Amino acid sequence: MTTPWQPVTVRMLCGLEGLVGAHLAAGKAGLDHEVCSIEVVSTLASAESVTAGALVIAAPGDTELVVLDMMLSAVRAAGAVGFVVTKGPHLVGSATRLADKLGMPLLVATFKDPLQLARQLDRVVHAPELVRADVLSQLGRQLRHRHSEPGPVLDTLSRMLSGRASLIDPVGTVLSGATLALPEGTLADPSPHTVPAAEDSRDGDLVLVPVTLDVQSGPDVWLAVQLPPGPRTWTTTAEQASTLAASAITGWVARRRIEGERELSERRDLLSELLKKPNNPNREVAEGGLKLGWQVHGWHTGVHLRSLRPAPNWRRRTADLLNAALSEQGLNGHLVERGEGWAFWVTSEREPAHAASGDMVKQLRAALGSLSDEAPLTAGVGRPREGPEGLARTLTEARQACLLAGAGARGMRVAHIDELDLQQLLADWYSLESFQTYARQILKPLSDRGETELIRTVEAYLEHESSASSTAAYLGVHRNTVAERIARVESLLDVNLALPDHRLVVQLACRTLRFGSRRSS
Repeated sequence: MTTPWQPVTVRMLCGLEGLVGAHLAAGKAGLDHEVCSIEVVSTLASAESVTAGALVIAAPGDTELVVLDMMLSAVRAAGAVGFVVTKGPHLVGSATRLADKLGMPLLVATFKDPLQLARQLDRVVHAPELVRADVLSQLGRQLRHRHSEPGPVLDTLSRMLSGRASLIDPVGTVLSGATLALPEGTLADPSPHTVPAAEDSRDGDLVLVPVTLDVQSGPDVWLAVQLPPGPRTWTTTAEQASTLAASAITGWVARRRIEGERELSERRDLLSELLKKPNNPNREVAEGGLKLGWQVHGWHTGVHLRSLRPAPNWRRRTADLLNAALSEQGLNGHLVERGEGWAFWVTSEREPAHAASGDMVKQLRAALGSLSDEAPLTAGVGRPREGPEGLARTLTEARQACLLAGAGARGMRVAHIDELDLQQLLADWYSLESFQTYARQILKPLSDRGETELIRTVEAYLEHESSASSTAAYLGVHRNTVAERIARVESLLDVNLALPDHRLVVQLACRTLRFGSRRSS
């Protein structure tokens, strides 16, 4: 597939091939002029005969024998679009001021052979396919040597593409190579893609290639290459070179996954052994915990998490996302796969204050909220407990509370064990036949008319603390629609929901019916 032709400008050549590290001394206004050819001059006479659209390279040494501003004027008059010189005493203030006045980019570069530099740049202008073939050929020779780490591969890629290469995990953390600023949502698309450079950016396009061992589980890591400003043909070269480099990194990614799965298995087995005999952990378990940084003799607050939408191979990716989300909210603890979900706990030397549990629930809700699209989760939180036995108890409580999370009409994402006691008491009430009969009698004017929408609306309205706006957002209707439905409910049930007693009776009736229908189903 051939790439559509695109004019090459002075700006695009800056930073490519022999102009890596070149400094723009003056003439910024002319950076977007099209370059039609590359020419070398050594005398004032040769400067006067350059062709229109040429990027002119001044031969080192000879330039000092003439006045630079005369050469600048000459090449500009002939229609040149840029002038490249080496560092030296000839580069004086008058020359830069003249370059700015003429709109002529004056580039200061380091080179010894102007003809070699001209050949390199000419290929970019006139033979991009040859440049691409040369880059891929050289890269292929370099990658023939097996590397145990990705660093050498990234270094080679950066050097050959005049860019910055990096290896990034699915969360966006740099594993190796240069630190890159990724635009938000860059890694959402699991296929190879290129992010075009922003208009006000000093960088060029950003090339992203996934390294994937299992298509169903998504990318294991990403190979990202930040290019300098350049023509589209150079981006195409970078895309193909990055795909070639990604294949060389696959072996390292496979080894990394095996090591990670082995570590996860060790953590899971160690936690299982610790929870079996929390009162008297054996020496192997104690040493293994210390090796992993587990302080089993402190105060622990346990959390249990489970996925609401499990998919093939979802555990590994969800664990990575979850670790990052918890850390971002200041929850730094230990995450271990357990059963159908994960056990997580934080440890402190002293007993946490009573308010700490509420703070943790808020932090967990924020963390899970940030993952709602990619990995919807629910969580349960246990009470703070001391020592190895306390760790077992708090994780057990957290697992029980996790079963409660999401059971309410408001779709609670995180539940604390203290809420479970009250919920259990209410559940006992709801299950009483006398309570069920009373609830059906209260809501009979609505159920007899088949007004299921009104029952759903009034239940949501009371669960959302009688807020019409919150109820409207929850149901996805207009606020006025909620107000009209509530007025109709009050009329049919002959109640006034502004009164606390009336609100309580209707809310308990709605919950009782919902509990009864859930048990029946």
